[in-house]
Amino acid sequence: MTGFVVQDRPVRTVVSNLPFEDLKKREQPNRRYEDNAIKTNKYRLWSFIPMNLFEQFHRMANIYFVGLAILNFVPVVNAFQPEVALIPICVILALTAVKDGWEDFRRYQTDQQLNNTPCFIFSRWKDVRVGDFVRVLSNEIIPADILLLHTSDPDGVCHMETANLDGETSLKQRKVVPGFSALVRAQSITQYLR
Repeated sequence: MTGFVVQDRPVRTVVSNLPFEDLKKREQPNRRYEDNAIKTNKYRLWSFIPMNLFEQFHRMANIYFVGLAILNFVPVVNAFQPEVALIPICVILALTAVKDGWEDFRRYQTDQQLNNTPCFIFSRWKDVRVGDFVRVLSNEIIPADILLLHTSDPDGVCHMETANLDGETSLKQRKVVPGFSALVRAQSITQYLR
C-alpha cells in the first residue's frame, strides 16, 4: 500500500513467571499486567439503586409515566388523586429493579463459578497471570487469551471455541507459535506443567 506508514510501537516483553514463583506478587516481573478475573455484572451492592434508576429513566415510557404522575399534583389538570398516579410507576420501577438485580446476581454467580474453576498449576483461573505457563486439556474452558506453545497434534494445530472472550461459538484453528519448538523443546516446558 502506498502512503501507509506503520509507526514504531514499543515492544511488549512478557517474561515467564516460572523462575520467579518464590517472589511476592509485587516483585513479579509481569505485575503491571491485569489479572485474569472475569467480571460481567454491572452493579455493586452500594450502587445498585442509583445506577438502576439512572438506567430506567433512560427509557421514554418511564419518563412519560413520571410526567403524568407529576401533572396529577397540579390541581388544575389532575384527573384523580395524585398519590394514586404514583402507584403504577413505582410498581414498574420496583419490579424492573428486582428483575435487573436478579439478572445481575446470576451474572455474578456465573463469574465466580468461572473464576474459581480449577486450572493446572494454579488453584483458580483468576490467579493466572501474564507470563504463566498453563496446561489445557481437551474440552476445557479457557477464560483468557492464551498463546499456544505446544500441542499434542504433530502439525502443531488445535481448535478452540472463544465464546468466553468474544462471544463467537464457532471453532477457530490455532497453530503453535512459529519457531518456538526450535528454541525450547516441548519436554522442558511440560516438566513444569505436571
